[in-house]
Amino acid sequence: MFYMHDAGWGWWLLMSIGMVAFWSLIIYGIVLLVRGQTNPREPESRELPTEILKRRLAAGEISIDEYEQLRETLEEARHAPIAA
Repeated sequence: MFYMHDAGWGWWLLMSIGMVAFWSLIIYGIVLLVRGQTNPREPESRELPTEILKRRLAAGEISIDEYEQLRETLEEARHAPIAA
């Protein structure tokens, strides 16, 4: 057996801390892998405002008059200068 020739309690303490750190990293990595596979992030919606309006009109959520008014508002906002 290898007894480190009376190295003292410091080595025992250092090795204990190292073992706890090692297993903590292993468990943390497993948790990250499990979370990543069970809870995938959904991509952000890149739907344009006009497409949202068309979808809402088709679903009957808004009337044709509301659609026209909102579309005109979006057009005005798109052509308006951006205030700094």
